Amino acid sequence: MTAAPVRLLQAHGNHGVAEVDGAARRIHFPRRIERPLPGDRIHIDSAGTLTGILPRGTLFGRGDDRGRFRPIAANLDRAAIVIAAEPAPSRDLLHRYLSACLICAVEPLIVVNKTDLPRPRQQPFTDLEALAELGFEIVETCCGPKPDVATLATRVDAGVTLFAGQSGVGKSSLLNALIPDLQTQTGALSRVTGKGTHTTTTATAHRHGQTAWLVDTPGVWEYGLWQMDTNTLQRGFPEFNDYAVSCRFRDCLHHSEPGCGVTRAVASGNLPAFRHQAWLRLLAEQARFR
Repeated sequence: MTAAPVRLLQAHGNHGVAEVDGAARRIHFPRRIERPLPGDRIHIDSAGTLTGILPRGTLFGRGDDRGRFRPIAANLDRAAIVIAAEPAPSRDLLHRYLSACLICAVEPLIVVNKTDLPRPRQQPFTDLEALAELGFEIVETCCGPKPDVATLATRVDAGVTLFAGQSGVGKSSLLNALIPDLQTQTGALSRVTGKGTHTTTTATAHRHGQTAWLVDTPGVWEYGLWQMDTNTLQRGFPEFNDYAVSCRFRDCLHHSEPGCGVTRAVASGNLPAFRHQAWLRLLAEQARFR
């Protein structure tokens, strides 16, 4: 067994890649041990076989089409949710990621990339000011023609940060700007796994300086939550809490129930309507899982 735990970088079926003594090394996953995830701290033996996974601080994932939770990465401190003017933004993707982060106890960070392009007058861009007022942190970045990632760099210089977002929003460009030796790291991973370096097909942790890790994930067009009870889902909407305590019914769904404190707050302008609408869409999705 290694004297100290090492960080898992990638997972592929019954094997993966970890950083061992500063180099990428292929690791075997025996069936008797739970499959580790990028971001996990693990123990291995001298042959490179997994012998144990350290307790996780957080576990982040997504739902499949049957509402089952599918883990993506472990031990995240934050998730950088990247949006951009191009390609055309998804209305719901940002709110789904925000909810997932809060439910999984991962700090969400909204990254608005490609600020050299005109900002669209459509959701989610029209929601950003209200989201900032609700306490969500927003960072603006640009990878060209004049790169500007300084503010983001200071936010991800410690801990483990996952990068997520639609295909084409510039996650790879941001990672290249943040990690000067990223191509060297991905080349080393490719030599160990025998897989190409041009397309992100699985979550991959990259070292960022001496104290941080950045986890790249494949671009998506859709992102769904998993089956959960209503109380868990409401953790993704913490701004509801102060108003939900005044709901007439303890099991209020904040939909059309009489005496609902949340819908009353929306009607009075104390809660943004777009967040309530996002809640209703996720609530409807949960109903389909049952």
